[in-house]
Amino acid sequence: MELIEIAQLVTGLATLIVASVLIWQMIIQKKALDIAHNDADANMSLQAMEIRSKTNEWFEDNLTPEMIEKFDKGFDSLTPKERHIFQTYFRNILRTLSTEWRLGRLIDEDQIYYKGTFNMELHFKDKLFREFFKEYWMNSDQAEANSSKTMRYADLMKLGVEIYNKESSGEKLD
Repeated sequence: MELIEIAQLVTGLATLIVASVLIWQMIIQKKALDIAHNDADANMSLQAMEIRSKTNEWFEDNLTPEMIEKFDKGFDSLTPKERHIFQTYFRNILRTLSTEWRLGRLIDEDQIYYKGTFNMELHFKDKLFREFFKEYWMNSDQAEANSSKTMRYADLMKLGVEIYNKESSGEKLD
């Protein structure tokens, strides 16, 4: 074997060793990124639950027996302060839900988490919640008809409309 052949052999082995080390580092980085992703997802889930819990707690603290009785009477029956309390609650729930949707949290084929939130948090069985969602839906649908935001949240809002239509006893949104 000549010196050139030995040099080429050593260079080839060195290249193979360097490539192996780089592949090994990539595998380690992938594992670290997977761990970071899982941690971020867990953190996002905890924050979403904390926000929702605080929103519900705040709403419960501000509810009065008189306001609860007005749930079946509709939005017009509320006093200005009650309207403010209700709108704040409703918008906070939708804002949190929209953020979770945008970040891809718990999106599955059946959208169970989101349907459950519309059912349990937004109480479409009560006239007040249905009226406010309908008004919100109509305004957001018209105001953002040509906006890219509409496309981003279109499927989420369709789920809301689906639950609304199911709970509204006859009245349907498109």
